[in-house]
Amino acid sequence: MIRVSNLRKEQLSASRETRIVCDIDCGFAQSGPLWFSVPEQFGDWLTDDVYDAFMIAMLFPAMYYNEDIEIDGCVSEKLYDNVTHYVQQCEQAYIDGLHEVHVTVRGFANTAKVDHLVGTGFSAGIDAFATFYDRFVKEANPNYRISALFFFNVGSHGGGTDKARRKFHTRYDYLLPFAQEVGLPFVPMDSNLFDFYLFEWEYDAGVLCRSTGMLVFQKVLDKYYVAYDYSYWEIVHMTAADYASITDMCNDYLLGTETLEVIVDGTRYRRSDKTRMLLEYPPFLRYLNVCVGDVETVNNCSLCHKCKRTMLLLDILGQLDKCGDLFNVEKFKKIRFKYKCQTVLQRGTDIYAHDNYVLAKKLNYPMPSRLVAWLYSSPQLLVATLKKIAKSILYRQRRQSDRHYPT
Repeated sequence: MIRVSNLRKEQLSASRETRIVCDIDCGFAQSGPLWFSVPEQFGDWLTDDVYDAFMIAMLFPAMYYNEDIEIDGCVSEKLYDNVTHYVQQCEQAYIDGLHEVHVTVRGFANTAKVDHLVGTGFSAGIDAFATFYDRFVKEANPNYRISALFFFNVGSHGGGTDKARRKFHTRYDYLLPFAQEVGLPFVPMDSNLFDFYLFEWEYDAGVLCRSTGMLVFQKVLDKYYVAYDYSYWEIVHMTAADYASITDMCNDYLLGTETLEVIVDGTRYRRSDKTRMLLEYPPFLRYLNVCVGDVETVNNCSLCHKCKRTMLLLDILGQLDKCGDLFNVEKFKKIRFKYKCQTVLQRGTDIYAHDNYVLAKKLNYPMPSRLVAWLYSSPQLLVATLKKIAKSILYRQRRQSDRHYPT
């Protein structure tokens, strides 16, 4: 049983932060407080009258370890019903071994609103930029125009390590001038969520982590845009679309409440469409940040898979040489042919490779033939396949051992 209780707000005068905190009693991790913190000027934005964020925060560990959840307080009735009948089943559809669990609450309630903002997360990636451009720069309806930006530390910076927290703060400091430039509040939210999570849950539980952060601020939010990566066309026609992303889209809609509408945005565009659109927006080529490399700086490493596919796309569009302040262009050019070969071979199984390949053909950008790509890549593919198999075996072994925690 996971017991969640004593929801409260705390002031940390030394660091000038405000937190909402719950006590967590569980068997799979050291029991203690789970907290979400913001700079003190945003303290009134924290939702401290319902347990919605904490229910979602504990859902994935509960399903993984087959532990029911007991909450000593109230949650949204709509969110509770969705968690009971839909969210868990959606998670089970693409992650083997998850259990359906029972959640007990004291009652149902909605948060007391203190503002009516329209929010979105902003990381300066292509998807985040596209949502911002469409729903702030071009949006005329004030009821749908973005009025606040958020930046969460709930796993996407590398789990819950000190290194991840440093990266979170470094990235926030890098992006803050953009928010100041457009005149919007930019709220950093730190947490200790990964004290209760395994490292790889950054990906497995990504939508629940993000939704936890969103629900922390439902006291001030009427709407929240989630920047989605795939287009409707790709979901329908590309059998390679990973099921995690598709089920994430389903769950995003299900993780709102009576007072918070979640809107999945960006699905009318392919990634190449977004990029071509954003080239008309000057800040895009000043702040674009896509890197997932193992570095603590805000610089795009130019070698991780996200950097390479973005640089190839910019090269196809004839913009790469303008991006010397964002990427190490010369470093990429040294491995460009190798990555082109990889793109050709993966165009039937990887949505981004397919998008780049189709655009290259449309714009007469030179790409190797499938035969040339296969001959060039065969030895490297064999090594990569063996590494992937070994990594998969080790991951499965770890998951099995992690389920048998001391009681």
